[in-house]
Amino acid sequence: MKRRTMSKGLGLLVLLAAAGCDPAGQPKSNRVIFYPAPPDLPRLQFLTSFDNVSSWAQPQSNFAEFVVGSSKKNARQGEIHSPYGIAAYGGKLYICDLGPQIVHVIDVINKKYAPLGAPGQLEMPVNITIAPDGTKYVCDTGKKKVAVYDANDQFVRYLGDPKTCVPIALALYKDELIVIDAFECQIEIWDKEGKVLKTFAGKGEEPGKLQGPTNVAVAADGRIFVSDTMGSNVFVFNHEGRIMGTIGAPGDTPGCFARPKGLLIDPNGILYTAEAQWEKIQIFTLDGQLLLFFGEGGPLPDCLGMPRGLAIDTSTIPAFAQYIDKDFQPEYLLFVANQYGKGKRIGVYAFGKSRTADYSKALARPTTSRPATAPAPAPAPLPEPTRTK
Repeated sequence: MKRRTMSKGLGLLVLLAAAGCDPAGQPKSNRVIFYPAPPDLPRLQFLTSFDNVSSWAQPQSNFAEFVVGSSKKNARQGEIHSPYGIAAYGGKLYICDLGPQIVHVIDVINKKYAPLGAPGQLEMPVNITIAPDGTKYVCDTGKKKVAVYDANDQFVRYLGDPKTCVPIALALYKDELIVIDAFECQIEIWDKEGKVLKTFAGKGEEPGKLQGPTNVAVAADGRIFVSDTMGSNVFVFNHEGRIMGTIGAPGDTPGCFARPKGLLIDPNGILYTAEAQWEKIQIFTLDGQLLLFFGEGGPLPDCLGMPRGLAIDTSTIPAFAQYIDKDFQPEYLLFVANQYGKGKRIGVYAFGKSRTADYSKALARPTTSRPATAPAPAPAPLPEPTRTK
């Protein structure tokens, strides 16, 4: 059987058993994109994409001057230049932009826009995590600290010691902060005051060691998922720090990775992964079974460009309702931050189901991946992509 790479295309399993529109601010076309593609039952719909905040809101006073003020930033007014981390809360999108080195705050419900915090508070914001109570944690690799903001986007304090940790990503678990230290390539567990409770992993090539971790997600049972970008793998640890296995393996076939970045676990226990080099979003069970992958590089609105950050949200659904197909019932929105590429920087998708289709009759196809603790065989070929007009 011919080996299939991830250089282009859409793969699926009906275990996950998705319509597209033109960029925000543009007249909608009749082009509809579902993932999986028809005749399979849709679970994701591409909605729109954008790379300028003016698509959704007007900047507040002095914002353009703040963003563009220094010529070295090389950013146009309102442009989302080089996004990395992304989060959503209370009808707002929070986008860490490495170009102007700020966190954009786009209130897509009330059509307002401003940067997070005051000038000088952030130096190189890479990732942002938002707690259920609205507290924001911004990993700043420039200051080598975590900047904390409250539910009203007001600065509270910094956490971390720049001498011992360079926080690049953070996840929340109960009353703990699970922090990725980019310098030591280790996982640190902090309390809410920033006190280090435990460290594990560390740099190396032996089992349980990391080579270049960039993102982290934590399951409801405390399992910690870490994307090791340099090691081309997603590692799984238990809460005590013991390695439980890996998801994926180095390679260019479905279920494998070259440069995994963003990680996200949805309320259903589905793991989203952003594969930056092959420009794919891959979706797994928490045990490592590949469910769906989609995306390709290019200039079209639905194309990806080195995807980095991932976020899901329900509070912003009203702002994007005009793009949702009338037969599609969204459960939440998925936001993808594309750092580079010919397409738009922020992609918006809806996860849900058709209102009229009977999903109980969908038959699962043979699995193409393996449990998280098993060796990694080359996955079987998956269906070629289709676009509907």
